[in-house]
Amino acid sequence: MIKNIVRVKLAVAAALAIMVSACSIANFGWLRNSQDVGQAFETLHVSSDYRYWYLYLENTPYAVLGLNREYRIEDISWTEVEPGSEVFQKVVGLVESFPVSGSGTYGAYILDAKGEQIGVWYSSMSAGISIDPDSKIVFITTGTLWMGGAEHVNENETLVDGN
Repeated sequence: MIKNIVRVKLAVAAALAIMVSACSIANFGWLRNSQDVGQAFETLHVSSDYRYWYLYLENTPYAVLGLNREYRIEDISWTEVEPGSEVFQKVVGLVESFPVSGSGTYGAYILDAKGEQIGVWYSSMSAGISIDPDSKIVFITTGTLWMGGAEHVNENETLVDGN
């Protein structure tokens, strides 16, 4: 009898886990590489249908993106920028000229869970995309190179754990 109760509880837990993951997967978007998007950023041809942001600091940006005007980013790592401004030209140039080590800068379409284009991406980093369909807030997950980590240790240096 106790074994049956445990099995039922495990089955219910598994069913709930599947339902939760199915709901969360429904809000994931993705990037689809595009030479046209890359060229548009390189030549500073922007769409008036988009609002633009850059990732991290003006002097060390890692990505630039444009989103349809109904979408937005609410993350302190991203700064909104006017597409015709000198700052926009600067950050696009820096993203293009200084890619992440071992990568090349590329353009991509940002697609929602249905595969519909909601924006454009320009970076040497890959990204995870999730979208709140109700608020239209877009969440971008990238590696956080500016936070440090083992990938920043020169091969001639040694990590010490304090012991």
